[in-house]
Amino acid sequence: MGASMTEKIYALDLNNEEWATWLTEELRQPKFRADQICQWLWQKRVFDTEEMTNLSVPLREQLSERVDFAAPALMNEQRSAIDGTRKYLWQLRDGHTVESVLLRQNERLTACISTQVGCPLQCTFCATGLSGYVRNLSAGEIAGQFLAMEKSLDREINNVVYMGMGEPFLNTDAVLKSIRLLNSPKLRNLSIRHITVSTSGVIPGIMALAQSGLGVRLAVSLHAADDELRSMLMPVNQTFPVSELRKAMQEYQAATGDRITIEYALFGGVNDGILQARELVRYLKGIHVFINLIPFNSVDGRYDKPKAEDILKFRTVLTTAGFEAEIRSEQGADIDAACGQLRRKTMAGAPCALEPKAHSVTMTDMKREDSAPKTQRSAAAKKETAPKREYRRSETDFGGQSEVTKRPSGGFVDERGARHRKTDRPEKDRYRSGKMKEARPSYRGQGEAGAPSYQDRNNSFKKAAADNKRFDRGERPSYDKPRYDRGERPARDEKPRWDRNAKPANGERPGYDKPRYDRGERPARDEKPRWDRNAKPANGEHPGYDKPRYDRGERPARDEKPRWDRNAKPANGERPGYDKPKRNGFSKTAPRGSKPKKFSDKKR
Repeated sequence: MGASMTEKIYALDLNNEEWATWLTEELRQPKFRADQICQWLWQKRVFDTEEMTNLSVPLREQLSERVDFAAPALMNEQRSAIDGTRKYLWQLRDGHTVESVLLRQNERLTACISTQVGCPLQCTFCATGLSGYVRNLSAGEIAGQFLAMEKSLDREINNVVYMGMGEPFLNTDAVLKSIRLLNSPKLRNLSIRHITVSTSGVIPGIMALAQSGLGVRLAVSLHAADDELRSMLMPVNQTFPVSELRKAMQEYQAATGDRITIEYALFGGVNDGILQARELVRYLKGIHVFINLIPFNSVDGRYDKPKAEDILKFRTVLTTAGFEAEIRSEQGADIDAACGQLRRKTMAGAPCALEPKAHSVTMTDMKREDSAPKTQRSAAAKKETAPKREYRRSETDFGGQSEVTKRPSGGFVDERGARHRKTDRPEKDRYRSGKMKEARPSYRGQGEAGAPSYQDRNNSFKKAAADNKRFDRGERPSYDKPRYDRGERPARDEKPRWDRNAKPANGERPGYDKPRYDRGERPARDEKPRWDRNAKPANGEHPGYDKPRYDRGERPARDEKPRWDRNAKPANGERPGYDKPKRNGFSKTAPRGSKPKKFSDKKR
């Protein structure tokens, strides 16, 4: 089996151009056969040559002998009863196994796929590193997980993250080729912006992705912003420290212009404190990032889950500093969805719990429940057995009532105790929304010492308006004082205003002492008669022109010349406005029945 496997080429490793070259050179087939085979594999998800019905039978036999069309085989599948997360264990052609996870958020499906069998980085919190490293996956084996998940679901998945087993940038060439296979329009045609590659900080791979020009999204698993703590969590930090990683992220962003996603796993009591949050803020300053806070999913009890109140405080520090940060909801907690957990259990021979059986309540169960004796407890007994709440009063006084300080809100249900309600405060110290008045900023500033406040000034305005009195404007000049001296020019109030309807006399205008300029012999504008548009002027005369019209000679004037009547048919050879007779010969105005003199009508 191993010898025959090495002789065959793997179908999912070839792109459309490689298929066309191989078919024309090896099998003497036309190039369009490559489009047909790629359509069967990547769009219809058919991995058996017998089902490729538009291929000829001899071609199908040749393909089955020389090409391996096998997709990753499903060995195990787990489904979460909480959020619908699915975890797959695939068996490859050589018998090794890898994991993939399907994450569901409403109608959005995201496939998390692996790039290596095992992982050589040995991160202390990762279950994959505990199993050791075996080998890299080929481009077809990486993309084949995505196709196998779609075939298992019988529907398309529109998002993929390279965040499964292994470090993608320790297998850079195969990862970049698998991205091109998924993005190719003739293959899967997955949008490039729906693909994300996650790395633990391998700097050469980050720079190779920037130079590739693919445009996929980059996620960096940081988990700590100082070398000491990060080296304890991730030994790869000894090779690529955080200072060099920060420079690589800046260079990547300068080359691509894309925002980087920071993956930060929170471990209880290790890296979830306020000091670590502030250090992360200083580390990421100047880089456009989006921070994903991931509550740790326990592996073999190495680290504890963080408390909910610590997670909220950590995010508050980041958002206050201006960063976008979200808490990723925990998914697949009941099926060990963390990378490598299912594979380790399968290798160890431990049973893997599949999807729980569906249970429906029958009539027999309902009768059995009704027939069961019910014990009644009195209110006094309930009161005695209920746990007593312990309160601690602080020295802060709110209107004569002491503040009741309880255990911090948040955390798990059994740890957080009684919740502190907004209604515990006095009504006069709260707004209708429930917020305390001290929590909102006050905009009623007093200004300088002795100056009236805005509220006092507003009250004085209202009082003046009520008394129908003008407000004292201080040093601003009133209208009782005389206007400034204009010299010989009359004051504004003494100067008569111009009546728009009255027509001034010739050469006079209000406000102008000097006469109009001398026009000479030309009459003034007001004395010149206006031209009546309806009146027809006499021949050679025009209003406003003293000179006679130019001499037209013997030609009659335009007004004396008779106009041409369009409805009247002119006589033969005559046309209004032409003194000369028409030329002899064929004419459009010749009477009907006349024959042309210069043309022969033999052909007619």
